[in-house]
Amino acid sequence: MLVLAFDTCLDKMYVTLVRDGVTLKTVAAPYEGMQTRSPRLLETIKDVLLENGLTFADLDLIATSVGPGGFTAIRTCMTVARVMAQELGKKLIGVTSFEVLENLPINYEGKKKLIALDARRESAYVAIDDEIKGIVPLNEINTDGYFVVTDDKLQPIIGGVSYQKLDLSLGEIIAKIAVEKAKTEDGDWGKLTPLYLAAPANAK
Repeated sequence: MLVLAFDTCLDKMYVTLVRDGVTLKTVAAPYEGMQTRSPRLLETIKDVLLENGLTFADLDLIATSVGPGGFTAIRTCMTVARVMAQELGKKLIGVTSFEVLENLPINYEGKKKLIALDARRESAYVAIDDEIKGIVPLNEINTDGYFVVTDDKLQPIIGGVSYQKLDLSLGEIIAKIAVEKAKTEDGDWGKLTPLYLAAPANAK
């Protein structure tokens, strides 16, 4: 199975091409200034395919992040993924940022996982294991007893491990999760749903 996975919702733009569990190419490119994400994402995808002597038609599965994250970041992934899947007639699987950070190749010490990502305005996107809590004020996040995965901005405030310091290929993780989800999901591009979070929630 040839899988294309990409994400613009986390700290970098990730594009990864995997065939039968073997990574052919992975890109993790930081954003520079006010770059327009959609054109750069498409250009990178084309370059990755070309470098491997492949075309869009060769793909079997497309995997994309659905958030949470900024509106533009989520819209970029969703738009590119939906258009590709619809035009090519390929299966499309959405993966949340929470799912990615709950499946890092690290030791979670047997604890429940609390994922907290900067949502600005002194708040965070929060999930505990498989339960999404929503947007939570930082002063309401109780980290006691949890293994905390967060980002560089929140780590000095709430502690835990910042995924940004781990130097991992998150695109490969997205691809792996999508392959497993594709075993039970039909991959209909029309069912891809963005994870926009707005309502406050209590993470305690």
